[in-house]
Amino acid sequence: GVRCPEPFALTSSETCVIKYPDTIVDIVDPDSPPYSVIYPGPTLTTFPQQTIVGTTALFDVGNLLGSRGSLGFRGMCG
Repeated sequence: GVRCPEPFALTSSETCVIKYPDTIVDIVDPDSPPYSVIYPGPTLTTFPQQTIVGTTALFDVGNLLGSRGSLGFRGMCG
């Protein structure tokens, strides 16, 4: 008649890509026409991962999923 809580794990792994703006340098030389050099901005890619592990006795699972989205932590980039 004793009911044991079920194991519970919620994991999220979402790619986060940040693209920084390009740098433009104008070069003026008296002996030639002016021109610009474009240096592409860096792209930073991270793969943040979050995990919650425990039992269903510790969490209100419906509340947790409802407030954080279907994958738990969707939208947290960093």
